[in-house]
Amino acid sequence: MDAPHTKPHTQHMTPAQAAAAAGVSRWAIMRAINRQQLKAHRNNRNQWQITPEDLQAHYPHSVRSVRNAHPDDSTELRANLAGETARADAAERARDQAEADRDRWQRMAEKLAEKPRFVWPWQR
Repeated sequence: MDAPHTKPHTQHMTPAQAAAAAGVSRWAIMRAINRQQLKAHRNNRNQWQITPEDLQAHYPHSVRSVRNAHPDDSTELRANLAGETARADAAERARDQAEADRDRWQRMAEKLAEKPRFVWPWQR
């Protein structure tokens, strides 16, 4: 059975997504929200939510479709993610190598500490 009087769920955008859709900076979106020029509300996680209709009303000539502005659909973001993943993997390998070097140096220091120190006869 269908629920009576249900309103279709509109997709809300974060300020960053709204900025991408409008072709402006996130700070421009936040200034418009703070000046109450752009309607927005906070969700239960205290994050700003903006409807596409409200964004279109505030930026009527520059808003692209929400689908094009959504970061999940962006090939540029996927490419950036791939680059950052490769960079993180390289950093992890460098860290592993540094830890192996540290452990090797520590073993060498422990070996040197185990040996009795030579004392010259006149220092006795």
